[in-house]
Amino acid sequence: MLQRLLSKKQPYTLSGLLPKVSQYSFVVTMLSSAWFLMPSAHAASCKIPKSYYKNVSCTASSSYFLAIKDFGAPVALIDKKGKRVVDLSRYRKVDADKLSGGLLPVLRNSRVGYLNMQGREVVPAMYDILTESQGWARPVSDGRIVVKKEGNYGVINTVNSTVVSFSAAIDDIDNYRNGVARVRKGRATSWVDKNGNAANDPNAQNDTQAVNKPTSSNEKSSTASQSVPARFTTLQSRQQDGKWGFVDDNNVTMITYSFDEVRPFSEEYAGVRIGEEWGFVNLGGELVIPFRFANNGVNANDSYQGKPSFVFTGGKAWIGNLKNGNKMCIDKEGAGVACD
Repeated sequence: MLQRLLSKKQPYTLSGLLPKVSQYSFVVTMLSSAWFLMPSAHAASCKIPKSYYKNVSCTASSSYFLAIKDFGAPVALIDKKGKRVVDLSRYRKVDADKLSGGLLPVLRNSRVGYLNMQGREVVPAMYDILTESQGWARPVSDGRIVVKKEGNYGVINTVNSTVVSFSAAIDDIDNYRNGVARVRKGRATSWVDKNGNAANDPNAQNDTQAVNKPTSSNEKSSTASQSVPARFTTLQSRQQDGKWGFVDDNNVTMITYSFDEVRPFSEEYAGVRIGEEWGFVNLGGELVIPFRFANNGVNANDSYQGKPSFVFTGGKAWIGNLKNGNKMCIDKEGAGVACD
């Protein structure tokens, strides 16, 4: 059927395009006028099992195989014995290349969800279709999934609990790797762990090792002339083109103009806002406490120990009020603490 269909659309022969079709495998089909190929990671080693299904291809897991209709619609996941383990007939699309952590990305009613190998939607089809180079859905990475809801990026776990809150201020979130993920907000970059808490840049460890590595006398003389980044006791805020940044005593820009609102440096930290959320940067311009504190949680004219919100005093910063009027504070690790 497929060969007849293609012969009508293609003036050339298929001998140079299609591999030989064995009795038990059919590795190339057509999906929305595009080629549907076996995942390249398994193309060389994948062995299609004998089954009832006509069109079967490999997945990102060596234990499962994808059966589809002639026009590309998913039918089922089958195991190595050719037995159906998951019915996929109700889904418009699946991404077999991203079967990871025991979950398969699925598309139903133009919404993204995740199906386990028992056929249950452990993550309901409720998230936006991604429009990025990585495709319409992300795979599970370190037990976490980057998704979008109402146009905003966030992170969930494999039971659909939110790990990183959805925020319009987030421009992108990388997949997790070794327990951390990079988050980009405007020109600011930060790292979060699997619990959504601030984490250190894993690449910085290499820099630290390089700095602490013993050097020879020749190396010392060659590096002595190199400039060492200055550490400042304070920086001053300045606005440019509607955005805020920080300059040194010589009016040299040290932290770029990328914030909607800022607080003065106090105890080497400064509160900064992008969109409706606050975070904190240090004197080096590093985001040390991620953007996750709501702007509407504070009263503009209120203060804590004589200082406004999002300013550290005695190792604490006031970041909001409870309904009963009690103040909420955090320490310099971003953890909640008592204000008094």
